[in-house]
Amino acid sequence: MHFGQRDPELAGQTVVIVGGSAGIGFETARRARAEGAEIIITGRDATRLKAAADKLGTDRTAEFDAHDPAAVKRFFDQLAEPLDHVMVTTGRPRYGRMLDMDFEEAREAITEHMLMALEVARNTAAKVRPGGTLLFMAGTGMRQISPGWGAMTAATAAMPKLVATL
Repeated sequence: MHFGQRDPELAGQTVVIVGGSAGIGFETARRARAEGAEIIITGRDATRLKAAADKLGTDRTAEFDAHDPAAVKRFFDQLAEPLDHVMVTTGRPRYGRMLDMDFEEAREAITEHMLMALEVARNTAAKVRPGGTLLFMAGTGMRQISPGWGAMTAATAAMPKLVATL
């Protein structure tokens, strides 16, 4: 054994990053790959997804909108292997004064992130190995309340409770 060397922490594990073509998702995928994981990244934008896959050295990608429950189901249904970790970093924040939003805008702003988390959990619960993880990024909207952040503050604050019940 050499001092300072260690085995990769994720060797032999499969990590799915929903929203892995940019930002936190991409960086998490890069780190997981460096730690020996087999990575599968998803994204909505085919060009950005291809560029990310090339940088990460993987061909395991899927293009779909994570806010579409049927697309989430199709994606996870086609994955044959057990999964070790699933991380969801995607989201479409909706900012603005809640009093200025019509009913449908407010409904989407409040529920979209939570319902996506529910759909990912439903479709992965039987596929994640014991000891594996489901990790949902909810943002920083609950750190401060601002009229312009409206629904994002409420939705972000609700995510920990939703995830705990899952």
